[in-house]
Amino acid sequence: PREQVLVFGAKVQHFTGSGGKRSVEIGAAIRGAWQQVMDDADPLSWVYCTYAADGKALELAGSGLGGLAEFKDVLGDSIAWGGFRCYGVDRRGHLECKRPKFIFVQHKPEAVSAMKKAKQGAHKGDVKEALSGAHLDVTVETLEDLDEQALIKKLQAATGAHKPNGYEFDPGVFIEADFYGLGIGRACKAENSRNS
Repeated sequence: PREQVLVFGAKVQHFTGSGGKRSVEIGAAIRGAWQQVMDDADPLSWVYCTYAADGKALELAGSGLGGLAEFKDVLGDSIAWGGFRCYGVDRRGHLECKRPKFIFVQHKPEAVSAMKKAKQGAHKGDVKEALSGAHLDVTVETLEDLDEQALIKKLQAATGAHKPNGYEFDPGVFIEADFYGLGIGRACKAENSRNS
């Protein structure tokens, strides 16, 4: 037997009134590259998307393995979107645990007109759907908006009770973020008091 679904009230439409139509086209290459970034086993760590000449579609402008430093190098002078993977790192006692963290980036350089920024803002929902699963959204107007210490503060605020004691934005580069003041690695007071 077929199941009947009853719907009460008026049909809810998207607030833009687009009737389900996308505000910007996002190709399979972008979606595929982002899925690679989300895959811990894949070395791809960032994607960067720019607008096509007609402004109606996003194109994959770049992707790479190099971490945040490499991602910053591709940021241009035009509005764009992207995302990257970094790691929350716990070094407690003799153990190290890395957990991937994903950061969604809306790039809107200061020099870009207010009209272009407004048009870009209308696309955010569709872009976030394609680049889904991020732990943090960042709006980038200057490279200082991607400063590691500022990102650490935002990531720590976005985590629950268990906060990593460091982050890795570029391969092999550990940046300390000892939120609780317990120490890092073998100097971790919480671990040493239990293991003594």
